Amino acid sequence: MNQLFHDFYVQPMQQVYMETIVLYLLWTITAALLRGRPRRYLARVTALLGFLLILLYTVIGRGASGIHILESVPWITFEKAKTEPEYYRTMYMNMLLFLPLGLSLPFALPKRWKNKALIAAAGGCLLSAIVEVVQYYFGVGNCETDDVLMNTLGMLIGVSSFGIVCLIQKIRKR
Repeated sequence: MNQLFHDFYVQPMQQVYMETIVLYLLWTITAALLRGRPRRYLARVTALLGFLLILLYTVIGRGASGIHILESVPWITFEKAKTEPEYYRTMYMNMLLFLPLGLSLPFALPKRWKNKALIAAAGGCLLSAIVEVVQYYFGVGNCETDDVLMNTLGMLIGVSSFGIVCLIQKIRKR
């Protein structure tokens, strides 16, 4: 699994961008075509896998360094990226890590719940903040405000697929 992540991580960024766009479009088209239980089942499986991947790459799959680093200045990573462009890749990967959960969670929530997009986005932001606190507490990664911001952006981009599918459904009804 780590090799798969490494192979993806080192691809040229243009290829990563294109793969991200294809993933987003495939999910949105599939979600628009499926209805009811099949869509909910696919979304729940994908949300669970997305959640597990987040835990694997942020907490479980890392060894404790014993170092507790807290970077609370928002957008500082953009400043760092001006001199070290690799930070742009890191920020994008942080966004990408939460994209599958953002794509699937609104569809996975119970039918009767209102404001699914808002609940999913807020849940993603909360999950990201919890992950950062856990990383800091156990010394398994840096606790960075920018990570929370980029993870939440990934959730929001993913959740936008739900909005598109809802719009498509409204248009179909007319």
